[in-house]
Amino acid sequence: MQILIVGDSHIDDNQNLDRFTALGNFIIDKQPEYIVSIGDFITLNCLSAWDRDNRATLENKRYYKEILAGNKAMDLLEYPLYKYNKEKRRGKYNPQKYYLMGNHEDRLTRYLIKDPTFEKQVSIESNLNLKKRGWCVVPYKSNIDIYGISFTHIPIGGNGSPISGMNVCRKALNLYSNSIIFGHTHQFNVENMFRHGVKNLIQALNVGCFFEHTDPYVEGAVTHYWRGIIMLNCVKKGQFDLETISLPSLKKLYL
Repeated sequence: MQILIVGDSHIDDNQNLDRFTALGNFIIDKQPEYIVSIGDFITLNCLSAWDRDNRATLENKRYYKEILAGNKAMDLLEYPLYKYNKEKRRGKYNPQKYYLMGNHEDRLTRYLIKDPTFEKQVSIESNLNLKKRGWCVVPYKSNIDIYGISFTHIPIGGNGSPISGMNVCRKALNLYSNSIIFGHTHQFNVENMFRHGVKNLIQALNVGCFFEHTDPYVEGAVTHYWRGIIMLNCVKKGQFDLETISLPSLKKLYL
């Protein structure tokens, strides 16, 4: 069984989205049973708490523009699947798809708590047509379990905040008694652990990111970002082998 993991995509309305065409072509080629978007699919720059007092930074940032970009990315991703199934009379391909909400999608939730004026008019799930597209939505800070492996945008520590800093995978393993896969840091990290009383190896995987741009706030900094997608090959329940496909390689092979 294979699980495709797409890291933080951080879509906004100023990007070239051809990476999603390559991703859609890759999906049809490999046909994994599961597809997991690990969170922060869309950035929601217009609701950034960091820039709320910076009028120049927020100039011309609009929710509907970012939603249009998110829908365009989804269309590009899903078109190869639509085309493939339209041409097949039998044996159609219908993977199980999960859309995990990240802290950037949670920007809208936090905004609506402060100002519920448009509560019934705006939501990531409805505005990106996720239900109609066949994506199962997982709330921010929640987990899903696939074949004994937990998936979440970022593990939440005992203080109620996302884990961070050095040895992030080791910190994740201290919170879980089974294998855990997450995004958020944009870095690629992996850790393995055996525990007394647990027969199987426990694995933690931090999956990198799926975007090409560099945000202004990290320009000049050493980011350690890993850009690409990851395919898991589940060798037994709760354990996996992994295959990395860098974003440059993906585009070279599938555009």
